[in-house]
Amino acid sequence: MSYIVGVDIGGTFTDCVVVNDRGEMVVGKSLSTPPDYSAGAAGAVRDAARNLGLGDEGELLRQTTLFFHACTIGENTLITRSGPRTGLVATRGFPDTLLMMQGKVTDGLTEAEAGRLAWLRKPEPFVPRSLVAEVNERMDYKGAVTVRLDESQAAAALDDLVARGVESVAVCLLWSVTNDAHERAVAGILRRRHPGVYVTLSSTAAPFVGEYERTATTVFNAYIGPRISSYLVDLEQVLRGKGLAKPPMIMQAYGGVLDIDATCRNAVGTIESGPASGVVGTRFLGELIGEANILATDMGGTTFKVGVVREGRIERDYTPVVLRHRVLAPKIWVESVGAGGGSVAWIEEETGLLKVGPEGAGASPGPVCYGLGGVEPTVSDADLVLGYLNPDYFLGGRMQLDREAALRAVRQRIAGPLGMSESEAALGIYRISNAHMSDLIRRATVEKGHDPRTFVLFAFGGAGPVHAGRYAADLGVRQVVIPLTASVHGATGLISSDVVHEYGMSDHLQVPAEPSRVNENFAELIRKAEADLGAAGFGPAETAVTRSVDMRYRYQVHELNVPLSPGSAPLTEAELEQLYADFDEAYEKAYGRGSGYREAGKEILTFRVTAVGLLGKPAIRQAPVRRTAADEALKAPRHVFFEESGDFASTAIYDFQRMLPGMELSGPAVIETPVTTVVVNPRDRAEIDGFRNIRIYLGRDG
Repeated sequence: MSYIVGVDIGGTFTDCVVVNDRGEMVVGKSLSTPPDYSAGAAGAVRDAARNLGLGDEGELLRQTTLFFHACTIGENTLITRSGPRTGLVATRGFPDTLLMMQGKVTDGLTEAEAGRLAWLRKPEPFVPRSLVAEVNERMDYKGAVTVRLDESQAAAALDDLVARGVESVAVCLLWSVTNDAHERAVAGILRRRHPGVYVTLSSTAAPFVGEYERTATTVFNAYIGPRISSYLVDLEQVLRGKGLAKPPMIMQAYGGVLDIDATCRNAVGTIESGPASGVVGTRFLGELIGEANILATDMGGTTFKVGVVREGRIERDYTPVVLRHRVLAPKIWVESVGAGGGSVAWIEEETGLLKVGPEGAGASPGPVCYGLGGVEPTVSDADLVLGYLNPDYFLGGRMQLDREAALRAVRQRIAGPLGMSESEAALGIYRISNAHMSDLIRRATVEKGHDPRTFVLFAFGGAGPVHAGRYAADLGVRQVVIPLTASVHGATGLISSDVVHEYGMSDHLQVPAEPSRVNENFAELIRKAEADLGAAGFGPAETAVTRSVDMRYRYQVHELNVPLSPGSAPLTEAELEQLYADFDEAYEKAYGRGSGYREAGKEILTFRVTAVGLLGKPAIRQAPVRRTAADEALKAPRHVFFEESGDFASTAIYDFQRMLPGMELSGPAVIETPVTTVVVNPRDRAEIDGFRNIRIYLGRDG
């Protein structure tokens, strides 16, 4: 027997999915273990091995052919500012690029935050002004040298940074996107004089026009790179010591995997890779069940996230905002809000109103009901008070929940001060968290020109299936899919990933562009792609290349990425004309009919190539479906609160382990699985499909 394994480290839990060569899927789960996340990863693999009937994780790893991994080390390092002391090398005269931030102060803020004077200040830079070194050099925008690099002065500047305790250096010189000779020379000096210092070049990390964004991206890579490298090297040693034969493949935020060496060089690509893997898993499952338009919603312990798959294509963000810094690291478009199972409920002092999040209880101490020292009531505590969660069957019975402690926290912190009952307070927490989630989905759809009613909603994450029926109904969605791997869905995305390299270059061309120039740019990027994939062992039959460009109307700032047809053949004038028409259509879909300023003309700003090394996907086995009632899976009923009745009522509880493909049931009901709990609301019905996903149809006529 051979296995494919995916491990995804989240803020509260670490998830594992295993698929064997018969297409059978098994999951594992453990609490995340900061600061040593490798212990939680090993624990999740151990749990999966136990569920497979194997002795320990070593027996599983010795039979593993591919091991995929997504981790939160990068974002955690940024959030906690626990990276190494980092310096920045800039062209003389340009030391304040990172501090100026284009003068913007609202990137990454909510509308409410942007309206508060206290928030209208720039975030603390990851490199203080005292650790920015200027070097004598200058390139012009065409890549011509106007001031030669003074190597002796550069060496002295680097020596000074190291003397100040710098352990990692970001090098971002003016116009290195057109000529990176000076950046490479600075890196060579640093490596010769201080070989232990980590170095990142902007021409490698972000080869695009945009001085501030390029600088921020390079600094982020330098700041998290040493921590990522140390963690991955240690993880590989641990896994190999337990029998893993091949090195792990690491998930990138743009939706593919890279080996450890490539990941260590491009550490910034791992930021938010966990959420990205959930969207990749959504597309994979969507292809299996024949759904191409999907809202991917992930409610874990800390946050609620949403991504979009439209016509089978995952939406991406090429200039994402990370901790209020705009960076040039492409990633799958995922928006999030602090509305996870561990989000804390509180009363705003100024207004006396009940609020939920964005602060969360995290993995430690966690919700009050976990019994790990938490004192603030959370969404999970409210779910338990309302009867949705079974205190004796959390994580399949491996963790006992304390309902009395949850009741006490809700009473003392929320219900008592607001003069209401515990159930009313818990319902308020439940409804507010659902409202946060439906509002975020509206921003992901309506504000991007999509109608949520035309999408199927996938609900995953450990807490998502408890709430999905409500926030989906609020959007007019008619079908909710709870994947078999709902609480470990990010790990499912890992096992369905390919090796993916992203390439790009800036070249400002007015439309209509000269076809030869366009083809020369793409040919240069494709040569790099083919070389990298060839070095990784992928032949022509195992590779796929897609091209796209970033375009805008002249005199405007809103850019859109427009894809071209797959392949690498030279583009004709007719194909370029179609590209320009596609941009017009995409612009009006995004910003509204008549919004395109066609009279101004168009321009191409960036050329992009995505190169994919195709890995063998696991063949998930589909079981035959036999329509029947789910009575055989009934457990003892439980009193559960539903808004329609306004009170607790005896409710049918089903054991998912005893449910077979084709079984159907009507709400109100609760389905308990070893990894999550699914609430089927009144007037909804649910059925099990051939892949053992739970499909909920909102409104019994659905």
